[in-house]
Formats: sequence, structure tokens, C-alpha cells
Amino acid sequence: MSTGAPPAGGIFDPGSFRDPSSRVFLVGDEVRRVLTAEGASDWRAFAASPLRDRWIDDGRLIGTSEVSASAERVELRHEAVPFWSYPYEWSFSMLRDAAQLHLELQREALEYDLTLKDATPYNIQFHEGRPVFIDVGSLRPLEEGEPWIGYRQFCELFLFPLLIRAHAGVAFQPMLRGSLGGIPPQTARSMLRGSRVWRPGVLADVVLQSRADRTVANRDVRTELKQAGFSKEMILNNLRRLHKVLAKTSWDPGTSTWSSYADCEHVGTHREAKEAFVAAVAAEQHRSLVWDLGANDGYFSRLLQGHADTIVAIDGDEIVVDRLYQELRGTNANSVLPLVMNIADPSPGLGWRGRERRRLEDRGKPDLILMLAVVHHLVVASNIPLVEVIDWMASLGSEVVFEWVPPDDATVGVLTLNKTGREVHADYREEVFRAKIEDRFDLVRETPVANRTLFHLRPRS
Repeated sequence: MSTGAPPAGGIFDPGSFRDPSSRVFLVGDEVRRVLTAEGASDWRAFAASPLRDRWIDDGRLIGTSEVSASAERVELRHEAVPFWSYPYEWSFSMLRDAAQLHLELQREALEYDLTLKDATPYNIQFHEGRPVFIDVGSLRPLEEGEPWIGYRQFCELFLFPLLIRAHAGVAFQPMLRGSLGGIPPQTARSMLRGSRVWRPGVLADVVLQSRADRTVANRDVRTELKQAGFSKEMILNNLRRLHKVLAKTSWDPGTSTWSSYADCEHVGTHREAKEAFVAAVAAEQHRSLVWDLGANDGYFSRLLQGHADTIVAIDGDEIVVDRLYQELRGTNANSVLPLVMNIADPSPGLGWRGRERRRLEDRGKPDLILMLAVVHHLVVASNIPLVEVIDWMASLGSEVVFEWVPPDDATVGVLTLNKTGREVHADYREEVFRAKIEDRFDLVRETPVANRTLFHLRPRS
């Protein structure tokens, strides 16, 4: 039997194939990791150190325990992360916190002559409001004279995106979504020119790497560094330097179209009625997973805490998502996961065969979806037919709290300022909406709020 064979009843995770010594499987609701003989040896070195218990206890490593062990194979059980997210869905502060976590773990691992063999944010998830490391298969003993082999990957997937956002004002999310390998030095260099070169980290990590790329393409740099006597202290110095770079790298986003939306007069007028409606739905039963689409400042996401295990607060505006994350960071019993995503263009399946990184809909079925003041952004701003929006809602098989925003609403008027009547789908009418939901949902309750209407919809079985 192959030592990498799955556990009984195990289903292979299609995102876990790049490391041949460590594979992840799902066994029912459990997450299992199977380590080959090489991976098992690395695991024992890590498990023999104080780091495993320390990192699990302080919440920086996902809960991990042995299921079975032999010389040729070790099977581990991991605590399941309720909802998977990816760095192209994180805000600036989320990616920076994940980067700082990676540097901390790498530094502490070196104290016990261990190292992380890669430096990717895909080894980190957000759980209970903080980043947590999930890939114990990445840890192994440090070889004598070995350099930090994850440095370039750290730069391309952590540091360069942060520097570009902070100093060039360019969103990194589309760039990471477009290339799972990250941002190459030459690309980062092209965006960080002029006076930006003198910002922390740009000269040492961007400019010098982009120059080196032109000279080391056909050289075994890793072996050369080992032969030159690369020391552990040199790695530690680099880690300390990068930690300081991250501490000095900040993003001042200012304001955006929707960052002050919660302060608008009509929002304050409607909020009390909407809060009562959402609270009544939330109190009916405890939910496992809730999506709050168009969450903005996360007011209603926070309202659902205590009524759901996990609330995914999704908004296309990174400014409001970053503020929400910072407000929630470090709070107790934090069940809200803020993500940057445009629902009109949600995260697709990416990577090898389109299955390595899962699309939004494939990461867990929500029990309840909040769609408050969202429909006009989808239909009017993004030109998605109303019937398509309702069909998508119905395909998820979830309860929905839906806010109908009529065509004569003031916010719709703002969205149609540069559109003619022929450029707005003709199905954006309340009678079409009611007829369509009648075919797909049971109407539990509805409440008028000024010129809008709130609906509680339950999918038909």
C-alpha cells in the first residue's frame, strides 16, 4: 500500500497536491493529513519541539493531533476551518497580519533548528478573527548552511502586494487572483519607481531582486549560498529586518464611494426597522454559516454574532472591509470573517484544473444570506438581469433576507445618472420580482420600510 494512500472513506482535497510528502483528505466532516515517510520524519522533528503545543495553545497553529503513526506514514487530524478564504479576498491589514504571522513562526522555528520550506499565504487561514497557520507539512529540520528558501515566495505573495498597495495605491487583490504565484520582482519594480524606491523594503527587496533576476536565471543560487557558508543568524537578521519593514508599511486609503455609506441620512432612518427585521429572523434558529453580501461596515454581520457560528461579511470595497477587520481584530468570540469581493464578479475556481482554489459557492452552503440594499447594484450598476439574480439566490438553497429597492429610489437614480432607459434591464420591476420569488421561495414575512420592502424567503424543498 502506498504510504500516501487516503484514509478509509477519505476524499482527496484538490488543493493539496503540490507537496508529495503531505496530502490533505476529508473524512466526513474531519480534515485529515497523510504524511509519507519523509513527511513523517519532518513531523516528528517538529512534534518533539515545544513549538507544536505552544502554537496550538496560543491559536497560531490549527488544532492538530495524531490519528495513527508508523515509520512509513503518519495520519493527522486537523481542526476544520469553518470557511476557507484566499489572499486575493483579504484586505491590506489581513494580508499584513498573515505576513507577520509567517515571519514569527519562521523565526521561532529557527530557534529549534527547524524551518518552513515555503512561504505562501495559502498556508494561512483566518479563524475566529485572526490568522492561523494550517500546514504542518511545511515544517522540516534546517540543513546546515541552508538559506531561507522561502524568501522570494514571501516577497512575491506577501511583501510586494503590500508595498504596491501602500506606496503605489494599486489594489493587490486582482493581481493575486490573476496569478496564484504572486507578483514577480520585475512587475513590482515597474510600479515602485521614483521616490518610492526609498520607502522601507523597496530598494532591498524589490529593486535588488529585479536586478538579480537578470543574472541568476541559470544558476543554482541555493547551492551557491550554502557553499558560501550561509548561517542561521543571517536568516534571523533578514526576518527581523522584514518585520520592521512590515511595521513601517501602512495604507492610508482615505475615503471611497461607499466608505461613508452608513452615515447617509436614509441609512440611519431605515436601520432601526431593518435591524428589528434581521434580529427576528436571526432569533428563529441558530445558523452554522451566514453570508452578508454587500456588508459595508458589517453592522448586520455583527448583529448576527451569537446567532451563527460563522458570518462571512463580503463587500467589494476594500476600505470598509479593512476597517471592519481592524474593529473586530482581537475581540472575543469573533465569528465574523470580512472578505473583499465583488458579488457581480465573485471568486471563481482557480489553479490547476480550476479546482486548486475553490469558487465562493463551493466553500460551504450558507444557511442564511443577507442581501440588504444589494439588488440595485447587481441589476442597475452591473447590468445583471433581475431574473438571473433570483435564479442564483435560489440555486444556493438558502434562506434569504432580501431588501427590494425600487427603480424610483434615490440611490438607483445615482446609479443611472450616466445610463439611458434602454441600458437598464426591463425586468427590474417589483411585479417581476414577486412573480419570480413565488416560483422559487416561500415568503415567510415581508415588511415595508419607507419606499423599500424587506422579505424573508425560505427555499422550497
